[in-house]
Amino acid sequence: MNGNCPTCGALYNVGEKDIGRKLKCKKCSSALMVSDEGLVLDDGKGAPASDPKPKRDTADSDDDRDDESLVKKNKGSRPRGPGALAGIGGLPTLLFGIGVFFVIAFTSFPIIGVAGSERAKGYVEKLEHEVSVKKFALLPKGKKLADLSEAERKDINDKSDKIDEEFGRKIAEAKLDAEGTRISNKRDTWFEAYGLMFGFMFLAFGCVGFLRTDQTLTLKIVAAVVLSVMLIVMFGKFGGCTGPR
Repeated sequence: MNGNCPTCGALYNVGEKDIGRKLKCKKCSSALMVSDEGLVLDDGKGAPASDPKPKRDTADSDDDRDDESLVKKNKGSRPRGPGALAGIGGLPTLLFGIGVFFVIAFTSFPIIGVAGSERAKGYVEKLEHEVSVKKFALLPKGKKLADLSEAERKDINDKSDKIDEEFGRKIAEAKLDAEGTRISNKRDTWFEAYGLMFGFMFLAFGCVGFLRTDQTLTLKIVAAVVLSVMLIVMFGKFGGCTGPR
């Protein structure tokens, strides 16, 4: 037996014992009646002739309590059919939300990639700075290299070579990692461009949906502005792209 409100899709727990009963939808206030097939709109003609149970003459307050109990039995259930998307504002809102997510995500990825490259390059500079600090510390305080004896110079050179040997491999690996990060970010541009394209497509479908459906004037104006700005951004970003020559 169908327990969904024909108008908004709200779900009620009705059975054969409720045939002939009339109630008011708690969500859209539609007048409903329980028939053999389930919930139908009440046309004011009363219960069908095949109704095995006579209509009960009860007070309005009792009907309200019974209707409330039907809702409570299905608390947490999601409406099926058209009402499922109506709960989040309809299909245009869903498309618009997905588009916003794609645009934000794939606009952020290149920024994060550049930050990753800068971080990798910064690690190379950090290691090179540590080498410079350690070598500078080898020179006795208050003395210049020209003031040192031959033995002191030799000792400093030996220690400096050990520092280069200690940090040489680390610096080389850090440079390779920085270069690999740069190349990876360059290759990811293709993926990010596709993601941004799909984000703009979802945004466009969502905005068109807002403009074509029964929405408030404010929402339609916002959708029109977003759609116009998005088209300008797309032409500015992809307008200079040309095929192979």
